[in-house]
Amino acid sequence: MTNENINKENQKETEGSHEYDGIKELNNPAPNWILIILMGSVFFSLIYFIHYFGYPGNKKDQISEYEIKSEQFDKKIAANNPNVNASEISIEEMAALGKTLYSEKGCIACHGTKGEGNAIGPNLTDNYWINGCSTEDIVKVISEGKPAKGMTPYKTMMTKNQIKNLTTYISESLVGSNPTNTKEPQGEECE
Repeated sequence: MTNENINKENQKETEGSHEYDGIKELNNPAPNWILIILMGSVFFSLIYFIHYFGYPGNKKDQISEYEIKSEQFDKKIAANNPNVNASEISIEEMAALGKTLYSEKGCIACHGTKGEGNAIGPNLTDNYWINGCSTEDIVKVISEGKPAKGMTPYKTMMTKNQIKNLTTYISESLVGSNPTNTKEPQGEECE
């Protein structure tokens, strides 16, 4: 190769390039693998943007997610609101909520799955009660507990409505249910 050919080749490589302080910038294209990664990233970002921000009615955008979470929170607060009148919810609904609380709060551990009692807790299905017969007495035992007997006070772990629901479940669903393997009666008989 002659010097003339080398100069022509160098001139082709540096066409459209810049020269600063005697240093010539060559016009080299980016490697294909970098271009593929760039195009893949752009494609992924478009799909992501459309899915989470641009697709109408998919409820995946931040505003819709906020509204959904706010609705769920409002329902939870309304269910636990101590200012709700007892007449607004039926006894069957209160008992159903109480049944859920009975298992969630661990009452099963001491009183059995059907309220039959075990080595720790008394039987809740008969008409014999250790701490009084009235609904208020049941509420007091759940709220204040009986630490000497191992009953945890639940006044800080449950709202007043939750305690009412649990009391309704005990008095309406468990008392008189007569499950098998019940613990012997304890306390005084209630009418």
